Amino acid sequence: MLSSCRRMMLSGVVGLLLASCAPSPPPGPSDAQIAAALGDAAPLAPFYRALYAAQTGQRTAPVVVLQIGDSHTANDSFSGHLRELIQTQFGDAGRGVLPPGVPYNWYRPARVTVTSQGWRVVSSFRGDPGPFGITGLRQHTDGPAQMMLSVDDPGDLSQAEVEILRQPGGGTLDANGTPIATAAASTQAVWLKVPTSGSTLTLSARGDGPVDVLAWSVGRGRPGVIWANLGTIGASVDLMDVWDQSLLHQDIAHLSPSLIVLAFGTNEGFRDSTDLTAYQADFTARLRDLRAAAPNAALLVLGPPDGDRHRGKKSFAAPACGDPNWTEPPKLDAIREIERAAATREHAYFWDWKAAMGGPCSMMHWAATRPPYAAPDHVHLFAPGYAATGDVLFHTIMDGYARYRSLFPAA
Repeated sequence: MLSSCRRMMLSGVVGLLLASCAPSPPPGPSDAQIAAALGDAAPLAPFYRALYAAQTGQRTAPVVVLQIGDSHTANDSFSGHLRELIQTQFGDAGRGVLPPGVPYNWYRPARVTVTSQGWRVVSSFRGDPGPFGITGLRQHTDGPAQMMLSVDDPGDLSQAEVEILRQPGGGTLDANGTPIATAAASTQAVWLKVPTSGSTLTLSARGDGPVDVLAWSVGRGRPGVIWANLGTIGASVDLMDVWDQSLLHQDIAHLSPSLIVLAFGTNEGFRDSTDLTAYQADFTARLRDLRAAAPNAALLVLGPPDGDRHRGKKSFAAPACGDPNWTEPPKLDAIREIERAAATREHAYFWDWKAAMGGPCSMMHWAATRPPYAAPDHVHLFAPGYAATGDVLFHTIMDGYARYRSLFPAA
């Protein structure tokens, strides 16, 4: 009989032989194979790669989506619906980055409640002096001030960060009771982890010097997806021209998005003074800036929704869809096509919001439905309309992901 030691040695040798003879796992698909399978959704491949890694347990960091845009983004109905849909399928990693404090009246972000006393909004939209990062604004105070973020679910506050401006003579900021000195020899923005407890994040300036907060972020500290919305009411894409590019790149590198969604065009399309040639150059430049800041992320361009403009009784403009009270903004369709062409050139995915609504005259129809899907201004949607179009975008994204997923053998 073999001794136990010899049996163990032989077993080890057999195991090594079996391992050496075992077939290697099949190589993954090439970039060309992925592009062929995805077709026009090929620009979303980096996002699909991140989702696949999260779904198969190969990724522990959250998959981050950053949506930057105008009032359609500031209103969290569209982004919030997409957040809910995609987190249901791939895991809930939390709320993510938000503008600090209360950036404008009637601010109602999903899943959190924000209050602010004593802070003053410094806004790139108003032409205030910078610097500005990814949120396009900051909260400033020279005296005592407080802002509070309360989460609906305490799990959403498992971890938190704040982006502050260190500056000469800077004062002290208490984050949930932990002091943060903001004084520095030169001005620079920094991200800091802050302690969390319960369901509230409280930032309090002591009033011993100027304090500026550029952003704050909350999360669940686990794998999954974050869909963050950073919108500015009334903004057009040239708002990003005045943001500090080094700071914007720093913020994007820190947040590490796998998908950046750019959603401008409504305000440009309603504005008669918009120079279409200049808009084409500026929109393309912004896509290139984002590509440079996040070379491993996918870019998704949301063409503006359908819209109508009030038509005066003495107007010579053609009625929209046979209704003498409304006319089509003369540049809205042109803006949409400029964005489509720029997205194609810059290898971004273009999604046509107007087509998702049903095409021509859809805003007119949606405003007349009961309950209405669109607002009386024929510019914005109500929550059901944002949810309905969010469903269309989600299914579009998931159709591409299913094609991507099919390229990999079953585990």
